[in-house]
Amino acid sequence: MRGLQRLRKNRKNGSSLVEMMVALLVFGIVMAMMAGVLSSAAKIFIRIQRLQYAQIILDNTIQELRGMTRDAAGYVKIYENCGADDDIAGRMGTERGQGLEFVNEYGYAALISAEGCPGTGIYRGSQLLNTVNPGDIPAGRLFARYYVREKDSKYHYADAFGEPVARAVSNVFTDGYYMGNYLEVIFSYPPGTAPGGKVDYLEAEVRLYGDGQRSELMVKETVVLDLRYDVKREDHVTADQASP
Repeated sequence: MRGLQRLRKNRKNGSSLVEMMVALLVFGIVMAMMAGVLSSAAKIFIRIQRLQYAQIILDNTIQELRGMTRDAAGYVKIYENCGADDDIAGRMGTERGQGLEFVNEYGYAALISAEGCPGTGIYRGSQLLNTVNPGDIPAGRLFARYYVREKDSKYHYADAFGEPVARAVSNVFTDGYYMGNYLEVIFSYPPGTAPGGKVDYLEAEVRLYGDGQRSELMVKETVVLDLRYDVKREDHVTADQASP
């Protein structure tokens, strides 16, 4: 009798295989739930961090745009399209668009956009110094080209063979600066600004996307670009092709 009671006592103090399996199963379920919660929290943290980085990039880009445009002199001109496949020679200006042209403080005609750049020869006088190859500047990067204005106040956007040329180019930020994001900038005049009329400031809608197709909008902001000097809106042709 005492041996039977001792055996029953030992069975109560121990755990059966079934009980251990149930305990392990419950533990596994709890751990899976915790992993799911932690995974979601990690994704949220990464998303917040990406947004914070994107906002910093956007803020710095806006400050750079303000610094580049504040000393615009003579005139400002907006091109509707100003990308790698867009020939602006002989084109008129528009109310709103991707490219902004103006004369800077050094007397060069500056052309700013974030839509890429066609293959362009960089010249000093008649000497070819360098070449920007097609695809070197992808869309989504702030980029500036500079030209010398001729006596008729125009500049040669293309040579006699129709190939784009410039005096200088500037990739405003290195590619790594964008941290995998892509920029879009749309310039516009203040409401009511007539062709040939005075321009007190410009507006710019600045967006940053998380993908190269620029479909995943991260952050955006519409800002005012103040102009230091008296300038007018220019819609006439300012860029042409050099004569043969």
